[in-house]
Amino acid sequence: ASSPKTQGILTIGADARSWWNVGGIFGGRHHSGSAVPPVEPSLKGLPITMYQYEICPFCNKLKAVLDYCQVEYQTIDVNPLTKKQFGFTSELPESHAGHKYRKVPIVKIGEEVIPDSPIIMEHLVKLLADDKDQRARSVAASAKDPTVQSWVVWADKELAVLLFPNLTRTFSESYQAFGYVNDVPGFSMADKLANRWIGATAMWLAQGKIKKKYNIDDEREALATCINQWVSALGQKDFMGGAAPDLADLAVFGVLRAAQGFETSHQLLLQSEVGPWYKRMAAVVGERSHCRTARE
Repeated sequence: ASSPKTQGILTIGADARSWWNVGGIFGGRHHSGSAVPPVEPSLKGLPITMYQYEICPFCNKLKAVLDYCQVEYQTIDVNPLTKKQFGFTSELPESHAGHKYRKVPIVKIGEEVIPDSPIIMEHLVKLLADDKDQRARSVAASAKDPTVQSWVVWADKELAVLLFPNLTRTFSESYQAFGYVNDVPGFSMADKLANRWIGATAMWLAQGKIKKKYNIDDEREALATCINQWVSALGQKDFMGGAAPDLADLAVFGVLRAAQGFETSHQLLLQSEVGPWYKRMAAVVGERSHCRTARE
């Protein structure tokens, strides 16, 4: 299969995802040279906790991998305004990449704390390679393919970047996107109201700035054009991995699943031919957080 022109191996720079940090509400950064503690093998025997925002594409990318590989995990939704759930990061050693890290996703695997989705993905791939389940090992093996690597990077640098201006195209859509806060058990009514209105307003107001930064004229058209690159490369195959999804399938699907149920997703399915592939992926991956997630 053809691959996008994006270069890299499961790693992207901070600028490519800086839109997700507008107003300090969403974020992600890439560490170069920072010390990240090693994670011991045997993924399924370790408790996994992901600190997330429900609509974060980078969080959903990781969850798609865990869901497909049937790895149990729990999620903790971070309050986008107070970020009080990140208090534990201040207690990490200053040499740790997660020290005072206040952006999603952060994942705890056993006792180890790992920040930043590309770094987390690298750790997951290493652990899945040693898993007893053939499906998990197959996903890990696919990560060695340069074409798969380039698509995983494309999902972060090209596809995910376009979700923000689409999810926040109008105030109504931005308000809809923040509706997930109403379902977070650990948020007080004040938390829910503040995040629903302040978060939605901040992201909507920032939409024009992001479009200008990334040279986006029509966000809907740009997203459809981007995803059609994937559809074209997919061709007549059920999955990019052939008979079964590979890591590229899971990364792209996870990013798109962040918009599931919103107007952006509806329009995307209408304006592109990604629908059949998306439905096949949804069937094999399962429902988001299905039977595996306990939120605090």
